[in-house]
Amino acid sequence: MTTIQKDKMLQRQGRSSFFVAILALFFSISSFSQETSFLGKITDINGAPLTGAHVSFIALEKSDITSADGSFKVQGVPIGNHVVNVSYIGYKSIQRKIILEKGTPLKLIFKMEEEVSALDDVTVIAKSKSQKLRQSVASVSVLDTKELYTQNNNTSDVIKQVSGINVRQSGGFGSNAEIFINGMSGKQIKFFLDGIPMEYYGSGLGINIIPINLMEQIEVYKGVVPVDLGADALGGGINIISRKSYTNYLDVSYSAGSFNTHKANVNGQYVNTKNNTILGLNSFYNHSDNNYKIDIEIPDEFGNPNPVTVKRFHDKFSNYMMSLYAGVYDKSYADRLIINARFSGLDDEIQHNAIMAQPYGEVTYDENTLGFSASYEKRALLQNLGAKWYVGTNLTNGHFKDTSLNAYTWDGEIFDTRPSGGEVSSSGNSLQLTSKNAISRLNLKYDAWERGQFTLNVFTSWFHRVGEDPIAAEFYGEDYFTNPTKLFKNAIGLAYQHTFKEKITSYTAIKHFILEADGYAIENLNFLPNKQSLSNIGVSQSFKYQMSSKMLAKVSYEYATRLPDEFELFGDFILVRPNPFLKPEQSHNINLGVQWNTSKLKLELQSFYRLTDNVIWLRTSQFFAQYQNLLKSLTTGVEAEAVYHPYNFLDIKLNATYQDLRNRSPQNVTGVVDNRYFNARLPNIPYLFGNAEVRYQKGNFLGGKNKFSAWWNSNYVHEYFLFWDVDGNKDLKNTIPAQFIQNVGISYAIPKNNMSITLETTNVFDEKAFDNFNVQRPGRAFYITLRTFLK
Repeated sequence: MTTIQKDKMLQRQGRSSFFVAILALFFSISSFSQETSFLGKITDINGAPLTGAHVSFIALEKSDITSADGSFKVQGVPIGNHVVNVSYIGYKSIQRKIILEKGTPLKLIFKMEEEVSALDDVTVIAKSKSQKLRQSVASVSVLDTKELYTQNNNTSDVIKQVSGINVRQSGGFGSNAEIFINGMSGKQIKFFLDGIPMEYYGSGLGINIIPINLMEQIEVYKGVVPVDLGADALGGGINIISRKSYTNYLDVSYSAGSFNTHKANVNGQYVNTKNNTILGLNSFYNHSDNNYKIDIEIPDEFGNPNPVTVKRFHDKFSNYMMSLYAGVYDKSYADRLIINARFSGLDDEIQHNAIMAQPYGEVTYDENTLGFSASYEKRALLQNLGAKWYVGTNLTNGHFKDTSLNAYTWDGEIFDTRPSGGEVSSSGNSLQLTSKNAISRLNLKYDAWERGQFTLNVFTSWFHRVGEDPIAAEFYGEDYFTNPTKLFKNAIGLAYQHTFKEKITSYTAIKHFILEADGYAIENLNFLPNKQSLSNIGVSQSFKYQMSSKMLAKVSYEYATRLPDEFELFGDFILVRPNPFLKPEQSHNINLGVQWNTSKLKLELQSFYRLTDNVIWLRTSQFFAQYQNLLKSLTTGVEAEAVYHPYNFLDIKLNATYQDLRNRSPQNVTGVVDNRYFNARLPNIPYLFGNAEVRYQKGNFLGGKNKFSAWWNSNYVHEYFLFWDVDGNKDLKNTIPAQFIQNVGISYAIPKNNMSITLETTNVFDEKAFDNFNVQRPGRAFYITLRTFLK
């Protein structure tokens, strides 16, 4: 065979291979085309949407649960003749024959009639939206909060019950909360409210103080954060889903308890089903004196420290919000369009510095935020294309006051006076801060074919802050705070999710981040301006394998990037100094998990790996703190959770986490003469902790039309070192002791759940509780909560 003949044969073989590939692709796409979607809405006879109605195909394992606007979508249904069943508790079931054809998905509206006869026992077998999310490709835990509305819960206390989560606060109610997810913490974890980063709402709506009554569920993402959330989280995210329904209701609750704690919530909504309009109010007010007992040392007349137990004396905290919203739903141009106006704020007495080494007696900070926003949703903006768009702007005014010349001891007594300055700074402060921000989030979902979906998310934010401080200006000779700080951020994410024969689901994503910052630092009375522009990418790949109807496995990898935020770059000019020279954090994250799900038992085991560089951490001193780039760290760990539901009135939960955080910084970064810190466990971070809960809930309790609930939950944290374990004698080192905190409560709701009363005791055995930097937390406390819910 000649060379020319060989070339021609190779060309024919190449063309054949190419045509085979094209044919394979054609048949692959053709196989997808043999399936279509069935979507629509379910309402009552007056057209009001029914949330939680069940749509299923008889003879197929295909179903969906309607969302807040009554809509549903069942994907991957074979073309041909089918029988659809529609059911909802209290309404007559509907069965209808339908024909699904190639081309445009079938869309129908079902109107259901109320069931006149009483129903004794109704069982609907279907996966709820939270169950579907748990069993999605994402590594995520979901907390349904509806059963917690009657309790006196802080959000941080609820989140703490999730496996792999540890929450640490720098004091009592209203104090800063630091969330740990699989070894990641602080700013590495992003908090969202309906997909919008909570930092843009102002500090009156922090993760540690937002009421449970405003939430429908809490989603805790571990590792890969989906592009829908559109932010530069490094190792996880917490997304709070607010209450969304289209029914009239009034929800009022009041709680009172130890340390002069009061919490009031008023939430209501009016829905006009004739023209599909909605008007609502969300509001709350919280207050606590935080005057719980602490164990400290007070110097005697000779300056010798004496251990005593005293009450915190300057730690009152209040926060509040009033939010009005109005809009339309189920229109031809929008599934949901809401305009919102919000006013929120806080008043905070600052008790001590970050490491609880210096008490303050008169330092205060107050803040208020006025915000406006608009949100738009349309599931079928174009064929197979859905869209969500959020735009908002906020104006925040803050006032930091530090003008006292008095020096206080922990018992609230004045032991000395200063000739000048304040308790926190040598200059003293009466600082007025004005911040403006604006955000935009556009989310598009395109169903390319039945088993494949593209998601594009574009998140953009602008921040501007300027201040004024006449007292500091007199000390420095110049008012440095009048210099503005500016920050621009943009995050673009593109993801593709594909399901292969309903066994394997793949999620591929790429993100691009841009930051432009203009700020300054003040060091040794020198003004140091700095501008920087940063651009980074992140990529991730996740797989879910449905091994059987009961068992599934998940694996994910992510190269994550997190840009510093305005708080880290510009500080708060109170206890945190600015550092406009920060670099982004990068991390390689791997998660591997297995789930076993039955109607009574749910088991989950997950391992994680995090290799993080340029870690941004908060370096503290006796007077100030500052965020700095320093460590390279390696985190490995495992977490396990079991949820047992032996009876319909009893739930038992148990989880535990072990995480090993090691320093991977070389000698030249740590600044020491040898490598003794290399591979040393990071200090002041718990490595073994867990939670347990037993909850009893019984309807028609003792034969009456009522509901009784009782629960016990606990949190255990193993002992860990406050400083590096490689320094000094371990037997003499400072440690944060092991803690086992237990809480109990009972709740009783009278007819139709319109009224309830709840009694709770936290830290039942009055154990000493410590969190950040050995800061002591409250002991035993008692609370009573009254709630009425009219629907």
